[in-house]
Amino acid sequence: MQFEQTEYAGDVQILKRKPFEAIPMTLNFTSVSDKLANGKKVVKAGTPIGANGTADNTATVVGILLHDVTEDRPQGTLLKKAYINTAVAQKNSGVEISSAVKTALPMIVFE
Repeated sequence: MQFEQTEYAGDVQILKRKPFEAIPMTLNFTSVSDKLANGKKVVKAGTPIGANGTADNTATVVGILLHDVTEDRPQGTLLKKAYINTAVAQKNSGVEISSAVKTALPMIVFE
């Protein structure tokens, strides 16, 4: 049996507190340029994601990515209802969450 071990610096916790509700989504890595040390593309936790599975910092966003997702396993978890630590999410993802995203996701509280 073959396997590949990938090391991460640590799992970033973007949730301020529980509970939360989320949906699964397969991400699209076509336009992703961020990479890990091993060369794999990555979309970071805290990134707003649109219906097509790409980063979307506009009013067409459908959720916020809960955990970092790599291209070799593109299934992610999108937060639909949650309390998010905005500073941590923005620092980890490198995306300043726009007011349009905050309006489009009324069940997510950005603290």
